[in-house]
Amino acid sequence: MYGRKWLTRTRFLQWLVVLAGLLGRVPLAHAAPPTIVLIGDEELFIPERTDQPQTVSFSVQDEDNDLAGVRVEISPAPADQALTWRLADGAPSGTKLLHLTTGAVCKDTPYTVTLIATDTGSAATRRAITVQVLHTEKPKPPELNLDTSAIRVLPDPARPVNIEVKAPGAPACELDKYEWTAVTDGAPELVTDGGRGATFQYPVSGQCENWGKSYLYTVSVKDTGNLSSDKTPFLVQVMPWGKPLPAFPSGEKLFTFQPLQTGTVAPDQRRQCAEESVSTRWTILEGTLPPEGLQVLDEDNAPVAQWPVTTGELKFRAETCVGTRLRLSAMNRAVDGSGLDGEVSTCEVKIDPQWTPLGNGRLGLEPPSATPSTVEGGAQVGGLNCLEARGGVEAKLLLTRVSDGAKKGEQTFKVPGTWQFGLADNCEGGLYRVTGTLSKNVYDWNAGGGLGPGEEEATAAEPVLVQVPPLEVHLGPLGASQLVASCGQGAQGILRQPLPEGPCSAAAVLWSQASGPALSQPVLRGQEVSVSIQEGEFGALIGSEVELDVRADTPGGQTRRQKVTIAAAPFVEVHRVSEHRSGSETSLFGVAVELRNTTACGVSEVKHEERLEGLDYVEGSARLDGAPVEAVWEEGTLTVSGLALEGGATRTLTYVVRPHLLGQMAFSGSSSLRDIPVSFTPEEDAEASGFGCEGTGPGFAALGLAAGVLVLRRRRREG
Repeated sequence: MYGRKWLTRTRFLQWLVVLAGLLGRVPLAHAAPPTIVLIGDEELFIPERTDQPQTVSFSVQDEDNDLAGVRVEISPAPADQALTWRLADGAPSGTKLLHLTTGAVCKDTPYTVTLIATDTGSAATRRAITVQVLHTEKPKPPELNLDTSAIRVLPDPARPVNIEVKAPGAPACELDKYEWTAVTDGAPELVTDGGRGATFQYPVSGQCENWGKSYLYTVSVKDTGNLSSDKTPFLVQVMPWGKPLPAFPSGEKLFTFQPLQTGTVAPDQRRQCAEESVSTRWTILEGTLPPEGLQVLDEDNAPVAQWPVTTGELKFRAETCVGTRLRLSAMNRAVDGSGLDGEVSTCEVKIDPQWTPLGNGRLGLEPPSATPSTVEGGAQVGGLNCLEARGGVEAKLLLTRVSDGAKKGEQTFKVPGTWQFGLADNCEGGLYRVTGTLSKNVYDWNAGGGLGPGEEEATAAEPVLVQVPPLEVHLGPLGASQLVASCGQGAQGILRQPLPEGPCSAAAVLWSQASGPALSQPVLRGQEVSVSIQEGEFGALIGSEVELDVRADTPGGQTRRQKVTIAAAPFVEVHRVSEHRSGSETSLFGVAVELRNTTACGVSEVKHEERLEGLDYVEGSARLDGAPVEAVWEEGTLTVSGLALEGGATRTLTYVVRPHLLGQMAFSGSSSLRDIPVSFTPEEDAEASGFGCEGTGPGFAALGLAAGVLVLRRRRREG
């Protein structure tokens, strides 16, 4: 192991030197360093971003044949792989190949490439090569921010055009400035600051001199390495037209025509050059066209049906008496595709029909007619011409009541024609006055051409009078009214007569008796009155009728006969008892009804009705105070009529019933006098446990009822 180490030449030489030093002797010769022989130039120029490497050939000669190795150093150190290397063996033997590859640089960049060869026992040999990496990749050409390569501009110094290139996406090298260059001789210089934008300013020159010309320009961009892109050309075309001129240089113009004359309204100017490419847009600013008698035509003699209208000129032709006064806006508009509009100016068109001044007119009122709710009539006008063209004349009419001078209406009507006032508050009628004056033309061709100060009164009509009839007031039924009889006090009550809604709704009402029991006051006044009857028997008053003639206390009040039936407060008590069915030997059982007059006044002609449910009346069983009484059985109701009830007296009605096989049983009943209910509302009846055991009433009533039932049962057994 140690022997092999001593056999290596390097270790041997080192020990030899040590040994020679110890003996005071040195070797007779030094080892020679290797030699680098470059095949080619020592200065290279390589473009950036090479796809194929640049190769440098060299050889290393070493007399001692103890070459240790070859390496490469680059200074300064390349950034972003701007320069890279690779060594390879070449031919013939001993030749070395240095392959150099470049990346991206933004300016020419020098590098020193050093070849270093070393052997054993000698110093390293260095050989330097200068390499220039050249910036050769130009920026991309600028892209204009336009749809086309041609830019259309107007021949107007006041309308400069801005031209701009699109922002670059992500350039490999930082861009420095843009260069805008005029190619066409005499082209106006673009105004620019080196940025992405430039401005084309139309040169001030003679009228129409540069219209329609085209100028070629280019734009390029230079990066920070002073390398310029290819040039991007673009064309600036000056349009062969400019902005239209105002239609009227002064800003406003007056056109005056007469009826039956064709008047032409056209612009005074359109455009400095190429006037045939301009039309005019007309708009009505003030005034209105009369509905008839005026014709407006365009430049092709076609009727103008809709405003605004675009035409080179307007033609006006009015018939006799027809006039107008219009204020129009006129705007010259290019029709050559540029979409340019001129400044707006105005003009006034006046067609004077020579109307008689309105102050010369006179209003005439025809005799009016009237109803309770309206006053109407006709009106004429004199002293004026061209009434049809005026559309008539407006007149202000005033309606007043003569008795107190109250104003009852003021309206404006068109004359000649009819007029009408409504009388919403007329109740009693009366004499009314109608006056009026002319106001203005319905259609006034000349705005503000109406009446002057004081002229309205000069047109006043002679007043006319009209008698307005009163409003007829027809009554409806009575309101909540009643007349109630009381024992020993006659009858008293309140009567109410509402009036229809309207102007007479607050009027008084007159009442006068026509028939029936005499009222204490046969004539009464008021929408609500208190009435009384002092004479007459209690029983005779109940159900009788009082007739009254009633009308509103107005000139138009219409009489209506009203009827009031005298009623009474309930005064008959009704009590009912019946036999227990469990105590019956058959299905028949009896019922007793007591009727008591609670007043001190006797009454006759009382009718009593018994309503039976689940029961049938046994014919011939009815008794009144034990004596047979005529009774009518019909549809579940037993009726006994013509009963007399003395004051404070009680009478008993008995009858026999047969229950139905199925269903509930119930009793109810009431008494009336001439269809006026006189009995109290009955309480719920209880079935008696035996005759005379429950309920009220004299014993003979119960005994009579029992006897009747026994007789009927005996007949059934014998039968």
